[in-house]
Amino acid sequence: MRSRAALPASLLLLITGPGLLAQVDFELERVRDLVRAGALPRKALVEAESKHLERGYRETLRRTLLSETLEPGEIKTMLDAAKGLQRIVQERFDLVITQVRAGVVPAKRLQEAKDLLYAAQRQVELAESRASLARQMERMEAAQSYREEIESEEEVHRFYGFDEYEQELLLEIGDMYRQAFGEDPPISAEGDTDLHRSMGLDHTGRIDVALHPDSDEGVFMTYMLESLGIPYFAFRSAIPGRSTGPHIHVGPPSERLSDDLLGPD
Repeated sequence: MRSRAALPASLLLLITGPGLLAQVDFELERVRDLVRAGALPRKALVEAESKHLERGYRETLRRTLLSETLEPGEIKTMLDAAKGLQRIVQERFDLVITQVRAGVVPAKRLQEAKDLLYAAQRQVELAESRASLARQMERMEAAQSYREEIESEEEVHRFYGFDEYEQELLLEIGDMYRQAFGEDPPISAEGDTDLHRSMGLDHTGRIDVALHPDSDEGVFMTYMLESLGIPYFAFRSAIPGRSTGPHIHVGPPSERLSDDLLGPD
């Protein structure tokens, strides 16, 4: 996590800003009273409310983006604040363009507005990166907990999942696996094979992945399968007539080609 000192000055100012929310609330109420009394135009209240939102977004980002820890429920709040702040800055940038063209404000104000807009856009990027990292940490913690649960289980673990599932979900798991480990999942068998038929198994529509269920990659794979409701068998060793070695069988049990052989692949 980058420290506050490491952030660009313009971005840090955009996040923190001067003053406290309590002060902003007081000022907003004062403007509202003056508008009600007719002492200020309606436009003044709109500007005051915009500043109130801006300060709130800054406070939220100061509390979330710059913190060392981020609670799961804070991720959406942080992203909404970053995007809300960008929207306000964009609106002000558009207004400055109109004012400069009309000769109401000096041209140098345009560059200042551009700098703030760039900082706000960068702010959204940082928030999205922070959210992605937080979600990844959540998955890692969940996978570790899941790994501890299954390490004490039997040589074959079955997850029943749903009877029917979208094949596209397997592509999504493949993409997430590549992002996590930098390579394709090691698929050792896809569909029916001579090896499976020699074992009396019809492997049509099933996939074998050459991963030990207790390895980091195997835990990741089984965790993702369960999170999407995809059935699987996790083999920790070779089992005569069922498995030639440790691997993950994705899909329902393979059907037997003859009635005298029982059990899934």
